[in-house]
Order: sequence, then C-alpha cells, then structure tokens
Amino acid sequence: MRTQRAFSLVELVIVVVIIGIIGAIAVPRMSSAADNAAKNAVVGSQTALQKAVDLYTVEHEGVLPHVGAADAKTFYFRLLRKSDLDGTINASTGIYGPYINGIPVNPINGKITIRRGGAAAGADTHGWRYNLTSGIIEPDHSSGDSGYKGTTDSVEKLTDDLIKSVGG
Repeated sequence: MRTQRAFSLVELVIVVVIIGIIGAIAVPRMSSAADNAAKNAVVGSQTALQKAVDLYTVEHEGVLPHVGAADAKTFYFRLLRKSDLDGTINASTGIYGPYINGIPVNPINGKITIRRGGAAAGADTHGWRYNLTSGIIEPDHSSGDSGYKGTTDSVEKLTDDLIKSVGG
C-alpha cells in the first residue's frame, strides 16, 4: 500500500511539472496575441483616418483639411460632415464628404481626439497626431505604452461640446 501511494505522489508531481511547463509556454503566447490585436486595431483605425484625410485632399483639389480651418471643430467637421469645394461645412448644399463616420478611439491609450501639429507623435496627449505639413495621421500614444485601454465602442461620435473641450 505504501508503494502504491509513493507512485501516486510521484505521478502527481510529474503531472504538476508538465502543467507548469505548458503554462510557461502558453502564457507568453497569449499575452503577445493581445498586444498584436491592439497594434492591429491601431493600424486599422489609423488607415481609416488617413483615407479620410486623403480623400478630402483629393476632392478639394489638393488642399489639406486643416488649411483655412480656424479651429479644431472646423478640422473635425471637414472630415465628419458635408462640405463645399472651398471647405465650408454645409449640410444642405455640400457635395463632398463626409469622409468618415466618427473619429476612432486609439485602442492603446483610449483617446479619441486628434492633435494638429505640435510635438512629434508619442506625446500621449491625444489619440492621434495630424502632421500639418504632410497631412499624415499618426497614433499619439507613447512608445512604452503597450497596455490596451480601448473603450467599449471603437468609434465615438464627436459632439460640439467635446470638440470645444479639446481645443486645437
């Protein structure tokens, strides 16, 4: 009876060791999958925003959406609403746009806003950074921030109040 218990204990230790080895292999793979999913979500959102900027620029004869926009609200609305050739937001007679339904959340830092110009991307002050010279949209999360902080909705509607609160 004692030998049978000794074998059971040895078998149990072997099973625990095997489970530990499997766990040591599986856990890093699962966490890297979550990081890859967040990075892919950023790339998808960045691509959608960039396509909106590019289409606006093409339809407005090479003029980027920030040109002549006195404030952030005009910049946002040029992407989110209909406009005339000169960039005037006009829901009734505008023939261009809207170019995107909403500004996507940056899934890494959970922010929805677009910073126009300023410091290089990575300042983590907004969800996105818009380069005033090139018209390129970049994610604005810090390079060391790998945590997924997305919201339940991947796209939020910008209200007039939210746009006023984020400024330029």
